[in-house]
Amino acid sequence: MTSPLADADEVRYIVFRVGEDAFAAPLLSIKEIVDPLPYCYVPNFHDYFLGLANLRGQIMGVIDLGLRFGMASCQQEERGVLLICESESGALLGALVSRVECSISLNPKNIVNESASSIQLPSPSYLGVVRLNERILPVVSLDQLLHEAEAPLMQGA
Repeated sequence: MTSPLADADEVRYIVFRVGEDAFAAPLLSIKEIVDPLPYCYVPNFHDYFLGLANLRGQIMGVIDLGLRFGMASCQQEERGVLLICESESGALLGALVSRVECSISLNPKNIVNESASSIQLPSPSYLGVVRLNERILPVVSLDQLLHEAEAPLMQGA
């Protein structure tokens, strides 16, 4: 099955950092970018699930992408930001990252499926890597991460 992104000539991606490592994700998967919000800890979830936060009256889960990717926590960063994504069901998820770097246009056909060996990216969320000038950027699906993080919440409902 072909991804809808693979049919487009150019797609906008956001480049963000988790610690010193850069990643790219489809820009259309991000509803907004906000400063970190206070959150309420929820026990018995994965260590990367920080808790629940209130974004203008809507409750959302908050995950730490550093911990999710098997790296250092993004909570240590002074300039951390939340990438807010929305699921098909309307649920929101805040993904804490160290910082947003820029947005870029890429042809999805240039994303190659190679292993990102220094980090532990969750397989369904990992789309591949893209070569951008002298850098190699892992490309991730925030939509898939949202689906993974939303599943434990739905089971507890």
